[in-house]
Amino acid sequence: MIKALNNEGLEFCAKRINVDVKHILEKNIEDFVSSNSMRFFQILGISSEFLDKNVETWQDDEGYQRGKQIVQSMRVVNDIAERGVALMEEYNKLITTNEEQKQYLLLVVKEFRKKYPDAKKSTLLK
Repeated sequence: MIKALNNEGLEFCAKRINVDVKHILEKNIEDFVSSNSMRFFQILGISSEFLDKNVETWQDDEGYQRGKQIVQSMRVVNDIAERGVALMEEYNKLITTNEEQKQYLLLVVKEFRKKYPDAKKSTLLK
C-alpha cells in the first residue's frame, strides 16, 4: 500500500469505486490506493510522516498513535440507509397516527404484494 501511494491518481475521482464483480477477487487492497489516498490524512489532519518509517516502528510513533486514535474514534455512518429510515418514519407519521390503522395498512400492503409480486403494468392489468 505504501508503494501504491506513489501511483498517480485521477484528477477527478469518482465518488464510488466501480469494480466489475467478476474481477473483485483478483484485486488487492493496494489496487485501491493511489496518490489521491493521501487526502485521507490531509482531511483528518493526520501526519503521514510515519509512512516513511519501517512498519515495525509505527506503534512507537507519536504521529501514528494520534492518527490511530482519530480513526478509531470515527463513527461509521451509512447516510443513505439512515436517510431512508428517516424518510419512511416521516412518511409513516403523515398517513395516520392511529396505531390500529397503521397495522391494518401494513396488512393491506402485504396482501397487495402477494397478489401483485412486481410493479409491472402487465401484472397490474391482469
